[in-house]
Amino acid sequence: MDLTFIEGVAAVVSGFIVFVGTIWLLLAVIMGARLAYFVTASVCIGFIFIMTLVWSYGTPLGPVGQLPDWEGVGLADSADQIEFDAAAKYPEAPWQAPGEDDQEAKTKAAELESAATNYLEELILKDKGGDFIAATDAVVVTDSARLMEEADQEYGAVELEAAPSAVEKAQEADPDQTFTPEDAQAFVIMKYDPGNPLKKARIIAGGTFLVWALHLFGLSRAERKTKETAIGDGAR
Repeated sequence: MDLTFIEGVAAVVSGFIVFVGTIWLLLAVIMGARLAYFVTASVCIGFIFIMTLVWSYGTPLGPVGQLPDWEGVGLADSADQIEFDAAAKYPEAPWQAPGEDDQEAKTKAAELESAATNYLEELILKDKGGDFIAATDAVVVTDSARLMEEADQEYGAVELEAAPSAVEKAQEADPDQTFTPEDAQAFVIMKYDPGNPLKKARIIAGGTFLVWALHLFGLSRAERKTKETAIGDGAR
């Protein structure tokens, strides 16, 4: 097990014992161990619940669920060979190049280009990489990324060609043959999965709220019992 992980766990547990345990100890002297526990736990869990609400909205700040990702649909030497209706129309409409002022689309296109090479690498391991025998032999053709929406689903397409290093290797292997980047190419279609980055935080928030509610109920009963005991002792 990683030593850093062990040190981190030890630091968290030690901090919890020192700070929370000290508060519980002081309250236990005044109101008893049982009531002190429910007071301390209710406050701590309530604070954690507030934090989970912050994590559950907007930009993920806490535990992150499934991040957005591109999933491979198909790869072929030409776009029209891919089993996807709009593939043959690439790079024309309905495919759209990311707008210069559309930062979100440009970010998706950059992620698409990176995912396309990763997808190629997966297919190469299955002997389905077409002209390429290694992912490092391929590069994305500049400005080839295109995006489109169909039935509330977003797709991306990109073209790959031989990397300069692959061209050099081919020419060294056969100096009499002219080899260009376009001699090895592939077209990739991918589907965008928006994921659910906030799912994990919201599950934690729901669980924390349930635990908090149970502790508040326990706090109410412990407080009532403490008052009844005090009244009984006073009556004697």
